[in-house]
Amino acid sequence: MSTEDDTKVGKKGEILPKKPLRDISGIKPGDRVLIEAEPGKLVIKKIYSVEEALKMSKIAEGTPESVEKEIKIRKNSREFYQ
Repeated sequence: MSTEDDTKVGKKGEILPKKPLRDISGIKPGDRVLIEAEPGKLVIKKIYSVEEALKMSKIAEGTPESVEKEIKIRKNSREFYQ
């Protein structure tokens, strides 16, 4: 699920996402975020704490090496581009 909203940048350059956007993203006061900048674009991503990450459901199993190997295989196959 995604949504968007427009807002003004404050006099000091601050950007304050409205509550529905914070709720969807799970970003709360005191959370840490990663901000990526590209020309004309900012992307804000929540940085999960270890405790939050451990509560998340598993999406895959394996060692870091086996996951990296699978990524390389998929990058080299047509499956990756479909």
